[in-house]
Amino acid sequence: MRGESEVAQFAASMGEQFGEDDPTGDYYTQCYEAGVPRTFWDIRRDDVRYNVEPFRSVVCRYVARRRRALRHGYSLLLLGDNGCGKTMFMAYVLTQVIRRGNTAYYTTLAQLDVDIKRGFKDGEAEGRLNDLLGSDFVAIDEIGKEHYRADSYLNTRLELLMKQRYDDGEPMLMGTNLDFGTLCEMYGASMTSMWEGKYQRVTLESGDFRRSVSSKMRRDMGYGS
Repeated sequence: MRGESEVAQFAASMGEQFGEDDPTGDYYTQCYEAGVPRTFWDIRRDDVRYNVEPFRSVVCRYVARRRRALRHGYSLLLLGDNGCGKTMFMAYVLTQVIRRGNTAYYTTLAQLDVDIKRGFKDGEAEGRLNDLLGSDFVAIDEIGKEHYRADSYLNTRLELLMKQRYDDGEPMLMGTNLDFGTLCEMYGASMTSMWEGKYQRVTLESGDFRRSVSSKMRRDMGYGS
């Protein structure tokens, strides 16, 4: 979670780099504030090389019908192993809605835990987090057993956030390495009911797209094959 002063400082640097008449700086500032991973700020449809079918049939269609999703709180649940594209797909949605004037926020469950605990002693940070979690589109990545404890405050907050946004018709994007059955067994009936309601499940095939990133790095840096 980036504070307002951090965002202001970044915005100033973007203004110096791009100038006031270039919208690129403002767009990058919005991505920075939204927590979207920088790797994906300029992602385009043609950048997707893995799990292309679910990307086109669900993710791109979700973006095309974003107003309807925003009006009704229709959401996405992305399931798949590490490196199969979950974060990329969520980032694509968020950058597209940012470009079209909506607010967005991306975090991981581990980072959310850190930010919640920071708010225990810092009222300004707590308010900042609540504002960001009230964005038009909120994405929470890396939902999984490594962060799970049945009696944890984090899971209580996660369930409350999901329920509030579900009831208020506000979309969420969620990503997990777990299969749907394991996820539901772990998190219980209440969250399962929400996932079975307004969430479109997208199961992605295994295949680490990061290997292609590694290949590009070696080519760009002249490291050889």
